[in-house]
Amino acid sequence: MKKTTRKHLPFLIAPPRQLPPEVRLARLRDRARWLKKVDLLQAFNSLFDFMPEYRVFLKRRPGEIMFLSRAMLQTLHIEDEACLIGMSDYDLTPGPLAEVYYARDELVLRTGRPIVGALEVWFTREGLPQWFTCYKLPLKDRRGKLVGVIGFLKEYPNFVNLPVREPLKSLVAHIQSNLSKKITVQELADMAYLSTRQVQRMFRDVFGVSPKEFITKVRIHQAVHLLTETDMSLKDIALEVGFCDQSALTFYLRREIGVTPLKFRKAAKAWKAQADSPGVWQSGLTAPSSLRKKLLQEGTKPNSGRRKVS
Repeated sequence: MKKTTRKHLPFLIAPPRQLPPEVRLARLRDRARWLKKVDLLQAFNSLFDFMPEYRVFLKRRPGEIMFLSRAMLQTLHIEDEACLIGMSDYDLTPGPLAEVYYARDELVLRTGRPIVGALEVWFTREGLPQWFTCYKLPLKDRRGKLVGVIGFLKEYPNFVNLPVREPLKSLVAHIQSNLSKKITVQELADMAYLSTRQVQRMFRDVFGVSPKEFITKVRIHQAVHLLTETDMSLKDIALEVGFCDQSALTFYLRREIGVTPLKFRKAAKAWKAQADSPGVWQSGLTAPSSLRKKLLQEGTKPNSGRRKVS
């Protein structure tokens, strides 16, 4: 049989050739002139209107807001975005949560490193606390100098009802239905007829965390729901979601979202009380004096987000 020579197919997309320095510089300048004419903030709003699960923000200093996407403005009942320019997270959100936002902004600006996929609590358009994954990146000027923070929040309204296949789907359902009990990796492996190593790899491939870490996050998610929607004691909530005691609940909640259960419950109630009064934020003023007084009594400083970064 005659041998045939296999020929390489031509590239459908040819890689661009390296440009001479003067041509490269001319093109960059041309793009810079064009970008000056573009309203990028309006483009952000128009783009993310098609992705309502995302909330986009720009900050100049830790906690100092320069831009919020339309979905965030609607949550805050703000019609004129100029009202919030230069405002602090402490002016718009309950103190304990603002402390978390501020600390993460400061970390990004101090280290120049992004925060990727951290769990954070913000609010739905109805004003209810909800889980989001948070992404924050350093914002630089054309000379490479850090000038702020850009980021977004991605909503996870159904943290455990994620589109996954078997056997992972059954394992997630088992975790959700048995939070108050002790759940081990070996137990999950036996259910799926897999080794513990295979279960570990499966959870990391899909969720990016180990089975143990996933179980903890689901427990925290349910604890946040109970803290917000019920008057159950902290001890009862801890046992209901599978923590051994109230101290364990406090430890894991503080580790995941940065505040204690009691502070979170107070902040959530304060926010919901204000959210029940439509238009309260539309004046563009800072938080109502009654709320600011409440936050001060809890030991927070509504204007501390205006500190300059050294």
